[in-house]
Amino acid sequence: MSTPLKNPLNPSEQLKRGQDVAVPALVLRVYPFRDNDLMAHLLTPSIGKISVVARHARGSRKRFPSSLDIFDRGTARLTVEKSGAFGVKEFTPSHSLTRVRYDLDKLTLASLLCEAFDVVIPDEGEVTSPRMFEVLDLSLNAIDESPDVKGALRATFIGLASLAQESGIADIATDAPGSRALMMVLDAIERFTERRLMTKASLKDTIKKAANA
Repeated sequence: MSTPLKNPLNPSEQLKRGQDVAVPALVLRVYPFRDNDLMAHLLTPSIGKISVVARHARGSRKRFPSSLDIFDRGTARLTVEKSGAFGVKEFTPSHSLTRVRYDLDKLTLASLLCEAFDVVIPDEGEVTSPRMFEVLDLSLNAIDESPDVKGALRATFIGLASLAQESGIADIATDAPGSRALMMVLDAIERFTERRLMTKASLKDTIKKAANA
């Protein structure tokens, strides 16, 4: 059973004392680990970005109803394992981006957002603005609820521009949303992180579709 947060701004101290804590979390990335486990990168408003291991996540629908999937937003019950690594004992999604999962363009844009936030935001232990969590959460929901691909692209640009500004990468929040501005902020993120964004290569068809709409 998780311990109620006495100090919601510093749950990492409770984890260090061996207490489980429940925190809001967004799933940025998930990949297999061993036979039935998963590794995940979670973004939280109070701890920042953390890497966690989810034991038996691929087999337990009780503790992981959604099998801990990318884009999931919910409550993660965290613990510290004997190795010192973070573990997630349970993840209860509060909502799922249904439209994103069944629309290829929205899936591409949401994946791009999560990848960018994942590579830019440092791991736990470094200062991370709680606003990062809010920006990503709002941006993903805006993509999901957008009536067309142009609106989804606009939401993606706003989210990435806010990420770049909060991280000190570039201040382009005043640029008019569009395919050119979107590519500029993506290029700035790649230069800053010295890493290529893999999802960026899938944007061509989405941008073309928006231009022809």
